[in-house]
Amino acid sequence: MLKRLWREFVDGFILKHPALFSAVIIYLYYLFTTLDLFKRVKEGIVSISDIFTHFDSLLWIWGLSYLFVKLVNLQEQRHKEEKQRLEMIKQYETQIAKLKALKDFTFSLRDLIYNPLTIIMSASARIERRFPYDNETLRDVRAIEQGCRRIEKLLMEVKEFEEKLVIGEETEEALLPASQPETSQTKQS
Repeated sequence: MLKRLWREFVDGFILKHPALFSAVIIYLYYLFTTLDLFKRVKEGIVSISDIFTHFDSLLWIWGLSYLFVKLVNLQEQRHKEEKQRLEMIKQYETQIAKLKALKDFTFSLRDLIYNPLTIIMSASARIERRFPYDNETLRDVRAIEQGCRRIEKLLMEVKEFEEKLVIGEETEEALLPASQPETSQTKQS
């Protein structure tokens, strides 16, 4: 319980208000040392070195409090940078996962369409060979082949789009800082 109270005090007050905490310590120190100095003056055993030592420590205490404040500020800055770095890694991994899902989807789409399309095109070629002089049948077969070519063209455009995304992904990977850790998702793709 005492540890928890101390931790709450350190996190809640000291780390949020380091200058105020340093000032309280400095003024408490000077309260006690000044009381001691007045006690020595009253007793008549004060030398010039005692007075110098009393005020000399002020520089040391202010220097230490300045260092304490700077250390706390550096620690906060480091935590912010670490948080930003982790956020960037999270965004990067999310983007990689989205690209992988898109690649899987386009591959499945092409596979699902190419298989029936191949069957349709081979059947239309057989029909064309079987009925070479039937103009009405040839017109229907050519319409089917033209539709198949449009579907093939659409699938090629989907493939080109996927390749552009993959190239963009590889370019981003090349632009990442060298300190970027390689994740398991980037290894898989």
